[in-house]
Amino acid sequence: MNEYLFHWQSQNATSPESPKGMSYLKHQEMNKIILLFVREQNDDEYGNTMSYVFLGDANFRRFSGSKPMNIEWALNEPMPAYLWKDSGKLALG
Repeated sequence: MNEYLFHWQSQNATSPESPKGMSYLKHQEMNKIILLFVREQNDDEYGNTMSYVFLGDANFRRFSGSKPMNIEWALNEPMPAYLWKDSGKLALG
């Protein structure tokens, strides 16, 4: 979305009314901290599994849909430029 907003989709069985869905929506009230880790792709050019990059902690902003839920997280720190550049391309297309 941008360097401070991250779109994420839950597992297919997760609805807003489910215990897991409620834990996302009410994580601050429940004193749960959301930590986001991402990777650019599953494997590198040699077939090795890529490592994850820590984006930091995030807070629930809004959601849409059910089974799966589409959740928008507000990042407390901006996404690194090299990740934002590539993820911005995905958002367009």
